[in-house]
Amino acid sequence: MTPLVSVVVRSTARPTLGVALDSLAAQDYGNVEVVLVAASGASHPAAPARCGAFPLRFVASSEWLTRPEAANAGIDAATGDYVTFLDDDDVYDADHLSGLVQATAADAGVVHSYARAIFRDGSVRRVGCPVAHMQLFDRSFLHLSAALVPRSLVAQGCRFDPQFEILEDWDFVLALAPRTRFAFVPRETFEWNADAGNSGAGGGSNEDNARFARYRDLVYAKWRAAHDALVDRVQPKLQQAAAAAQRGDLARAEATCREVLAFSQNDPWALNLLAMVERAGGRLGQARATQELAVAVRPGDPDLVYNLALLCREGKDIDAARRYAAHAASLAPGVAKYSALAGALG
Repeated sequence: MTPLVSVVVRSTARPTLGVALDSLAAQDYGNVEVVLVAASGASHPAAPARCGAFPLRFVASSEWLTRPEAANAGIDAATGDYVTFLDDDDVYDADHLSGLVQATAADAGVVHSYARAIFRDGSVRRVGCPVAHMQLFDRSFLHLSAALVPRSLVAQGCRFDPQFEILEDWDFVLALAPRTRFAFVPRETFEWNADAGNSGAGGGSNEDNARFARYRDLVYAKWRAAHDALVDRVQPKLQQAAAAAQRGDLARAEATCREVLAFSQNDPWALNLLAMVERAGGRLGQARATQELAVAVRPGDPDLVYNLALLCREGKDIDAARRYAAHAASLAPGVAKYSALAGALG
């Protein structure tokens, strides 16, 4: 059965709304409902009954809605199997929804992909990476417009917290994480005008460091206990896995790493240790793939990048080894082993 996708459009009736809706109407996926939320309140103009071939459900409001309020109004009105989001200054490529739906499966959970961030100065940046549960407590790079969220998770209580005027999407993803898995699709079919709004969290001209820090700290405070509980669960298991590896019990070490990854998805330190175990067992290609995932979910960690450079060197991929070694050295210029490897590789 073809799943129904509900697209929640949080609209402040900006002039770009028509372009956003046109990008929805152009979708090559045929089972869509558009939920247009009048976030600008009573001043929002009436909406048509359809968006191209798709039915449009208009959610009126007598007052201005904050971002989390508008998102909650949208998911309350949605009837689809999956919910996703689109602001009125962003657009989808024509194959955006079909590409995400194609990656869904019974156990896929949240399916997500890259966002293409466009800035007023003309620069373009790819945003997104595979989700690691542990890393979500630091920052989320998952854009909800590049994600399909099973509506069953909303029924389980996943909603947008009204206290977050910004970063409400990050908080929402943290609410999803204990309940589901995340499946990453390496596609780039959503265009995010990152500095077009005034949230202060988009970057470029839409960057307010003080406001961002205020709400970031609220997110940290709300989720501190959950973070600490996950750390307390992960660390003893990783210590057990490391001890097993040191005594040569590679099977036990691998099993324990995979146990961690089952409840702490894509945990970068579990992946790093698993890659070492796989290398010790002679599975160099698999070790490299595992370490590449560790780097993907924690790209700013020079130790992880350095270890990947070593695996590439051992696998005779000198160009990749040189690239990763130089990157590790750039992340931590004062660390001798990083610069030494980069220098040795030329």
